[in-house]
Amino acid sequence: MIILRNISELNQFLKESDCQVGCLADTGFLYGLAYEDDRLFSQSNDVHETLAEATIPIYSNVVSRLELIDLIFRKQVTSGCLQVFNGMKSSIENAEIFNALKYIRDKDTEAKRKRGSYKVDERRLKTIRQNISAVNGINGWRGFCSRYIGTMLETEWSILEQEFGLNFIEVLEGQVSPLFNSPLLWKDMVGVMSEYGQRGPDAMILNLFLKSKFKLLITSDSDFELCFSKSDFSEIDKAILILQ
Repeated sequence: MIILRNISELNQFLKESDCQVGCLADTGFLYGLAYEDDRLFSQSNDVHETLAEATIPIYSNVVSRLELIDLIFRKQVTSGCLQVFNGMKSSIENAEIFNALKYIRDKDTEAKRKRGSYKVDERRLKTIRQNISAVNGINGWRGFCSRYIGTMLETEWSILEQEFGLNFIEVLEGQVSPLFNSPLLWKDMVGVMSEYGQRGPDAMILNLFLKSKFKLLITSDSDFELCFSKSDFSEIDKAILILQ
C-alpha cells in the first residue's frame, strides 16, 4: 500500500497500475467536486479530470452517497437561512430566530473569509427548526423547506451524480460481485472497527476497499493513512490518494 499526495504521484501510479475496473472515492472528494467554495474544489476537479482522461470509473458506497446528499441538504438549509436573515429588518421581528440566523450568517462569513464552506450542523439545524416551529408551527418549518429546499435537493443531487459519472455500490451481506475478490461480510467490517479503531462509516470503506478489485482510493480523510501504513498492508498492491 502506498500513499499518494498530489496529481504527479497519481499520474505515475496510474501509469504503473491497471485501474480500469474503477476507483473508490469518499464523500470529501465527491463534495469537493461540486462546490467552488469547498477547500478541495480545485484539487478534486484536477483529480477528476485525470481519471476522466484515463477512462477510470468512480465508485462510492451507499454510506458516502447518503453523506453526499446530506451535505447538499445542509448547504441548501444554510442558503435558505441566509436569505431569510437578509430579509429580516431587525431582531424586533423575533429575537430568537434573528439571533439563530445571525449566528449562521456570521459563521458563513467567517468560512468564506478563510476560503471555506459553512454548512449548518445537526445541532444548529435542530435549533433553527425549533425556533421557526415555535413561532409558526410545524407548517412554518415545512414552508421553509418547501421554499428553500423542495425539489431542488433531488434535482441538484441527480445532476451532480450524472455530471460526474458517479457509480454507487450496493452489495448485500455475503453477495458476490464482479467488483470484489471476496464477499462483503458485516463481521469483517466490525473487525476493522475493533482492530484499527475506525468508526463504522470509515471501517466500511476500508473493508470494502481491501476486498474489492479497486487499486485506488481517493479520500480527504488522513486517518486512513494510519491504517494503510501498518506493516500488514505493506504487500497490498493498492494506493490511497489523500486530498489536503
